[in-house]
Amino acid sequence: MSRELRAHQQLRAGEGSLLDFRADREEDSLRLLALAAVSALAEGTGHALDGAVTLARRGQTPLTFGNSERAIGLARWDQGNGDGPVSQALSGRVAIIVNDFCRDPRWPGFWRPLRDASYRSLVSVPLPLEPGCSAALTLLTDKTNAFTPAVVADVVAFSKVAASSYLMASQIREALAAACHLRTAMQGRTSIDVACGVIMGQNRCSYEEAFKILANASSHRNVKVRVLAESLLEDLPGGTPATHFKE
Repeated sequence: MSRELRAHQQLRAGEGSLLDFRADREEDSLRLLALAAVSALAEGTGHALDGAVTLARRGQTPLTFGNSERAIGLARWDQGNGDGPVSQALSGRVAIIVNDFCRDPRWPGFWRPLRDASYRSLVSVPLPLEPGCSAALTLLTDKTNAFTPAVVADVVAFSKVAASSYLMASQIREALAAACHLRTAMQGRTSIDVACGVIMGQNRCSYEEAFKILANASSHRNVKVRVLAESLLEDLPGGTPATHFKE
């Protein structure tokens, strides 16, 4: 069963269900969110949908991913120009285009890109994420009058579940990255400690003095202390010792 189908079933099972956006990269989580939205919400419109998710953080280049290059391109154009429904959703307000003939005077520059992308209806809703960032889910179709009030209500409900699920996926990704970093640091620490033990035996000195010798050699050779320690231990019987972690 695909993640998109599972997400659809979870949404229909109840608004409290979490969706599965776990991925190794933030970009992949955003893409899964867009795919899940399209899968879960297309039935309500009766039309095929394209979707895009835009994430903007202070001081960082905004990210936009989706299931269609047309949808991605249009969302990026809107976000970059600040003239359209995606920009409105990023500011925290729902934006709807019932059809491309009802031209909202607030977005004079948006209509040509919308027409060039062959879309007729659009809805863009905010995704409530953590402070310091704004996000929007945008759904588009080439049919008119696709986003009725009932469909828009479903999109808003989905956005709340999706935002909570995305935050959970981000926290899991950050925790796994921190664990990996800690594991790497502990493995490096083992090599350094054993190398210092070898130096202590060779020079009959304290651990502090041995580490200073290793650090000075590291600085002189312009290599990391861990790398130098591992190269020193490669000549020993058994090579660099492994670090063992209890599960």
